[in-house]
Amino acid sequence: MKSFFSFTVAVMLFITIFSGMGSADTVKDYVRRGETFYEQGRFDESLAELNLAVALNDGYFDAWFARGKAMIELGRHQEAVRDLTKALELKKNCARSHYHRGRSYSAMKEYGRAAEDFSQAIEIRSKYDKAFFERGKVKYFQNDTTGAIKDVRRAAKLGNNEAPVWLEQHGIIE
Repeated sequence: MKSFFSFTVAVMLFITIFSGMGSADTVKDYVRRGETFYEQGRFDESLAELNLAVALNDGYFDAWFARGKAMIELGRHQEAVRDLTKALELKKNCARSHYHRGRSYSAMKEYGRAAEDFSQAIEIRSKYDKAFFERGKVKYFQNDTTGAIKDVRRAAKLGNNEAPVWLEQHGIIE
């Protein structure tokens, strides 16, 4: 399946670049279109553009990062982890890459890894409300209620809109 996919991407690139049917797009063009489709909720189309971006330049951080996010939305968490790990190899101190990879680990119930990524995101960006909120939820799943409440409260103080709802749902009155 992977070799068929790689072959298909290569053929599509060849046709686009050499057939005269269109101008040769840059990796940035593919990423830009992929991000536009992502914002519109058209994740399959986003992924198709981002696959072309990665095929064109496998050393381009934005392509791996955006593709990892699209994989999350498609529920393809193992692939998202792979792509976001590659993004982190290219740009080590990216809080957003750690955050999104943590989301995939959490979805796969790998709570220890998720907590590590959320903590790393917070270390890089100390006021990352989404990372605090997600780490709080992970701590709750790990039966660390005190740590969960502390993180979710911190997320709420930083302006996270989901945190107060979570606290209320769990009977914690502010």
